[in-house]
Amino acid sequence: MAGGLPLEEACFMGMPLAVEAPPLDNVANAVVRVLAQQHDEPFGHYAISRFKLATLTIHCIESDPVTVCRRDEDILADHVFDLLLHVQLEGTAVITQCERTFTLAQDAFAIVPGGIPYSVNYPEKGSKIILRIPHRVFHERVLGREVRDFGAAVFNGGGLVPVVINLLKSLTLEAEGNLSEIEQYTLSESFLALVGAVVRSRAKVCPKDNEKNQSARLCRILSYLEEHFTDHELTPTKIAEANFISVRHLHGLFQQSGMTVSKWIWDRRLKAGREDLLDQAMASLTICEIAYRRGFNDSAHFSRAFKERFGISPGHLRTKARNGELTPVVTG
Repeated sequence: MAGGLPLEEACFMGMPLAVEAPPLDNVANAVVRVLAQQHDEPFGHYAISRFKLATLTIHCIESDPVTVCRRDEDILADHVFDLLLHVQLEGTAVITQCERTFTLAQDAFAIVPGGIPYSVNYPEKGSKIILRIPHRVFHERVLGREVRDFGAAVFNGGGLVPVVINLLKSLTLEAEGNLSEIEQYTLSESFLALVGAVVRSRAKVCPKDNEKNQSARLCRILSYLEEHFTDHELTPTKIAEANFISVRHLHGLFQQSGMTVSKWIWDRRLKAGREDLLDQAMASLTICEIAYRRGFNDSAHFSRAFKERFGISPGHLRTKARNGELTPVVTG
């Protein structure tokens, strides 16, 4: 449930909802970070409850008309690349991503990648279920090996689509109960298997979608590298596996951006080492210790690379920093 916000009584499919205070700021981080925009009429009702089901998060929402926009700056701020499965119970939703627009009615479900900018317009008061699927889980359990890229899509018609919608409604009710971890895992795996069957049978990627997906993938990889660049065992193979792409594709993404994977890691480690050398809180660490904590196995190698990159040795930089003698060339 939403914590720390004013609550009032409300129900969703017979369940109590936490009703967040009306200001649009409360919509901005309800599922992922977005910009919420009010329509012409006053915005006075927004109710949400959240439930965990194994690795999935179910959001049950009632809301007055509103438009939410997920921008590049939102993605960079929260580093969320999860997929959002959207079922509209009342009202409609108009989803726009990659210059394509879909209208989601109550007989369909949509999947929207959270790592690519999008907007969703809810033109009337309505209720919906949004299932947040972690990026790794989506690629492993839903896409599999058959589909590499995936853009926003609406799935309607017969077949398994009504089954997916009804099962999600049931999961919403079950998630509120006291299910064991094994029961949660079993239910979530069954649901993802059904979604995967639908997605893999219909997924198609157009050139514009692919370009947007490539940009989102590179952003996701850079986020991964920022968290793991000090890992002594970090290799292109390990990076590619963690992001569900081939090593060749990884190198291609970086080449399109005018850099190489190794060069990015190398430069990031050197910059981090320089930050440590200039940090008085790190004064007790030796140069060898700083080199190691930033991913270098050989302090002599670190020192040579550092001098080549910044035009000064690590020891000389530290001495100048202590004496207040740094020049713009060193600190820039």
